[in-house]
Amino acid sequence: MAVDWSVLAEPHVESVAQAVARAFARDYGLTLEYDDAFQEAVIVAAERSGDVRRLLAQGGAGLLHRWMSQRLRDKWLTDAKHRSGNVSYEVARSAAERSGL
Repeated sequence: MAVDWSVLAEPHVESVAQAVARAFARDYGLTLEYDDAFQEAVIVAAERSGDVRRLLAQGGAGLLHRWMSQRLRDKWLTDAKHRSGNVSYEVARSAAERSGL
């Protein structure tokens, strides 16, 4: 996958990424900080720079905001689902001790 960081210089891309990151930090503040959300947003933009440019041309910053929010939400929820299936060391150790292992 080609990553095109030059897309961040396009008008509105960075400000939209900041706005999306602020919203995610507000909504998921216990598990996602602004800096991490912003980093994820710019990575999404750079990885899909063609889509970003097309969306800006078709609908401007509003359409890009909606699209970027959806991409980040999909990524965040997928990652959260994978993390929720993990068992911490402490939980695994307690279970092993209870079962006599």
